[in-house]
Amino acid sequence: MNNSVSLKKKIIAAMAAGAIAFVTLASGCGAFNKTPEASSESTTPVADNSGSEKGKKSVSTEWGAKTEHFQISTPIANFLFNSYYENRRDAYAYQGLDVTKSLKEQYYNEAEGTTWFDFFMNETKKYLSQVLVMCEAARDDGLELETEDLESVKTTTESIHSAAKAEGMSYEEYLVKQFGEGVTGEDIENYLQLTALANKYYNKVYNGFTYTDEDYEKCFEENKTSYQYADFLKFNFVFPTDAESSDASTVKANTEAEEKARAYAEDLAKCKTEKEFKKYVKKYLTDNPQVITSSSESSMSEADIKEAIDNAVDGTLMKKYPYEVTSAGGKWIFDPARKEKDSTVIKNTNSYTAFVLLKPAYRDEGVARSLRHILFTPKSYGGESQSLQVTLERANEVYKSWKENNPTEESFAELAKQYSDDGGSKENGGLYTNVKEGDMVTEFNNWLFLDTRKPGDSGIVKTEFGYHIMYYIGSDDTPAWKKSMDTLMRQDSFNALYETISEKYTVEFNDEALMTMKEKESQESSAIEYQES
Repeated sequence: MNNSVSLKKKIIAAMAAGAIAFVTLASGCGAFNKTPEASSESTTPVADNSGSEKGKKSVSTEWGAKTEHFQISTPIANFLFNSYYENRRDAYAYQGLDVTKSLKEQYYNEAEGTTWFDFFMNETKKYLSQVLVMCEAARDDGLELETEDLESVKTTTESIHSAAKAEGMSYEEYLVKQFGEGVTGEDIENYLQLTALANKYYNKVYNGFTYTDEDYEKCFEENKTSYQYADFLKFNFVFPTDAESSDASTVKANTEAEEKARAYAEDLAKCKTEKEFKKYVKKYLTDNPQVITSSSESSMSEADIKEAIDNAVDGTLMKKYPYEVTSAGGKWIFDPARKEKDSTVIKNTNSYTAFVLLKPAYRDEGVARSLRHILFTPKSYGGESQSLQVTLERANEVYKSWKENNPTEESFAELAKQYSDDGGSKENGGLYTNVKEGDMVTEFNNWLFLDTRKPGDSGIVKTEFGYHIMYYIGSDDTPAWKKSMDTLMRQDSFNALYETISEKYTVEFNDEALMTMKEKESQESSAIEYQES
């Protein structure tokens, strides 16, 4: 039974992900805000739907959307509508959507007379249009799904048959349960053909754009506020405030406390290096433990206080702080006039903050790295604290065996599939690509981004999750900022192209059928099945 649930998850994800991705993108300012890799994973490629006679399938007679050479059935449109709703309803609940009521019984925009049903239907239509338009463009470009695409069709449809069998249902019954009333096997195959062809066209065009170094630099200059960072040190000196008090002694005490906080902040701002800054903060907190304990009589042990002080000292360093100018500190830090070792003191409502700039606004020159890992967690080896040793012994055993027998990346990947407790990477052999510095937990990150790291390096690292056997693949040497600009430009280029091709093809909608779909029942069924996965 567990196997069938797992299989069901994969099938539904393959069917629904394309809808979610495309509709979400269409509703934003970047209609196709997706990398080629992610886009190709959004749908399951299956069969030829190039428009030729051999590729045509017998789909439901009731079409929901169509162009000259392609169509999507109303039952599939219904499934896509409900999939999008179920995956976005929580987000839209913050905008007034009542998930307990029918979408047709509540307004999205009362002034315009549009309901939430109208809203979600319009989003679904955008997605349907994009798929059909790109299929027409692919056909005109001479693109067809090839042998490997046809093999994917077979694999996917066989998986659905297997899932139906595992649940003791006929294929037809299973399709209705999973995808809604009226959906046929031909509908499923046709839809997968269309999304595969659309993605094939998208990837070809997206990857076909070329840019010069000057283009990348220009794009960065136009968007740099979204891709700039700064490194700095900061610490708050808090003072009491009681503006309504008229007691002379209280006013005097508060004034003296404020002056003392300001003096501390000004002294700290003179510490121009990380070492000096942290040394000053540590001495201040050690001399004034009440700042940590919040009272002169605390139940915290000396060890707890020391740990809290160390954590506070470590917290003074802000690395790779993203651009923002909404706060007083942010405005100062990202002022174009800022230079290394600049410092300032900013007064807040009840504190003075000392800032020392270590690295003024910069772009991320770091390169992404790729690796494989095998995670061994204590949960798999007893679940108790003493199982850490057992976990380490098991990791060492597997690592030693790999090193002594066939220490290749391929054999490492097979071991990851067999042993890893990381559900996010196990199935693809423990692979993580495009990892940027700071993406992973500290110990994992430090091993991966060691300056002397070389392709083929391996080792064992302990993190809060357990023990990881690591295998370093390498990096592509393209700085992170340039990758970001590349994505931006490709998105903009494709969006501009899509604007053109969308005017070339006419998409028709069968509104009589689409606007009368059974949204309530389908949504409830879809929610249960999808969230089980």
